[in-house]
Amino acid sequence: MSAVVSLADGLHAARAAFLAALEAVPAERLDAPIVEAWTARDLVWHVAFWTEHGADAIEMVLAGRGDAFDYDTARTDAMNAAEAARGADMPLRAAREREATAFGRFGAALGRIDDGALATRLGNGDTLEAVIRYDGPDHYAEHAAHLQAA
Repeated sequence: MSAVVSLADGLHAARAAFLAALEAVPAERLDAPIVEAWTARDLVWHVAFWTEHGADAIEMVLAGRGDAFDYDTARTDAMNAAEAARGADMPLRAAREREATAFGRFGAALGRIDDGALATRLGNGDTLEAVIRYDGPDHYAEHAAHLQAA
């Protein structure tokens, strides 16, 4: 099995677990804080944002612009706060739609690369594979655990 196929399988499995955990959150807990002040909707919105971020990285590599990917982990908290504020008034349905669209884009982009592209060093020094993992399956798994705890 190719590394890309393995990553895609892991992404699909992690997302399925995330969605199952979301479905299992009791209705009365959906608007309650789950992670710090974030609700289930906030987590879905957040995961959608980072899924888009991962798709961006792949698309930059495909366009020969991987060096333009300049994500800096020192900006993560600020990025999360800005995105949470942007989605604060969105209903859960809208967050789920955004996540589904982002996931589709991420999966499609992942399907267009080969194993060799995974070693591409991006502008921030990370490999494409590292970005795919931390924005994709690892991130879904992290927040599935939060939802399961709710």
